Amino acid sequence: MSLTEAPPPPAALAEEPAPAPTPAPLPPTRHPVHFTGTATDYFRIWAVNLALTIATLGVYSAWAKVRKKRYFYGHTRLGGDSFEYRGDPLAILKGRMVALVVVGVLFYAGRFDPRWLWVVLPAAVFVLPWLVVRSFAFNARNSAWRNVRLRFDGGYWPCWRILVGNFLLAVLTLGLGYYRLKARLTEFGARHHAFGATRFGAPDLAKTFRHAYFSLIGLGFLGSMVMAAATTAALSFAGPQRHDSPIVMAANVAYYVMYLGLFAYIRSRVLNATWNNATLGAFSFECTLRARELFKLYVVNILAIVATLGLATPWAVIRTLRYRAEHLVIVGPGSLEGFVAADSAEVGAAGEEVGEFLDMDFSL
Repeated sequence: MSLTEAPPPPAALAEEPAPAPTPAPLPPTRHPVHFTGTATDYFRIWAVNLALTIATLGVYSAWAKVRKKRYFYGHTRLGGDSFEYRGDPLAILKGRMVALVVVGVLFYAGRFDPRWLWVVLPAAVFVLPWLVVRSFAFNARNSAWRNVRLRFDGGYWPCWRILVGNFLLAVLTLGLGYYRLKARLTEFGARHHAFGATRFGAPDLAKTFRHAYFSLIGLGFLGSMVMAAATTAALSFAGPQRHDSPIVMAANVAYYVMYLGLFAYIRSRVLNATWNNATLGAFSFECTLRARELFKLYVVNILAIVATLGLATPWAVIRTLRYRAEHLVIVGPGSLEGFVAADSAEVGAAGEEVGEFLDMDFSL
């Protein structure tokens, strides 16, 4: 070897192979929700439910609710599979009996013997959170998709603190603090629900809800001022009117239309804020309701129901459910199959947690 020739590099100093490139993350997969119910099919269920509920003086309403919810759940599809509702009519009937007793006592105390309100209202402060928690638990336990149930594990005292503390705040602020009660109760419901072994999550919603409700107050105030000015101008031009005159009736209809628009606004804002901030493990949600579209939907539904003396109610319900489903998408990494399989295995080992004695639905 020549003195000027460089020696070969040692084996340890030899160039190492370049690391393999990291694969790019897969784009998130969108899983839209579909509603396949029809007004014709639901009309049959609705008509039978109404007739039997009237014939049994309301007793059949528990069975009617199960039939209705099974139809709605069964025609709500995600990833090619429909949801299931497994509620027991007897459990619903028991819960409604309890709820009716509570409502009846409150009505009697307020209408006939106000002295009882000093006993009933303090008791209601402790009963209402229990009713809320049990209703959440019942509805979750009886809702399933691909044989995996929802779960709810919220406690009584956290719910009591949310309801009592934020209700007092709403009263002290003359209703301005209601947004906080709504936000905290929504967070409580979301954070204590789980799909199988995977928990839902929700951030602090108070700021988002405050903006929505304060905007509602501003829009309501502005609309009321405009309506009042228009009504005053019309009455000053036409002179005094009877309460059933066309001008007064038109003003009343305009007010109701305005209230319906405000309801559509807050409904869309709150639902969008709730779903768009919720998570389920690695999955998120997209809810894209529009206040203007929801307002048109409500107006057409009400006009149809009034024009048909209530017979268009099933058609209106189906339209509303289809619209809401079309504007809800679940977004996450990959498919839903592996996610569901893991959750199903964990929940199957856990078993049931709720006893039959407390298995009641208190919604009326």
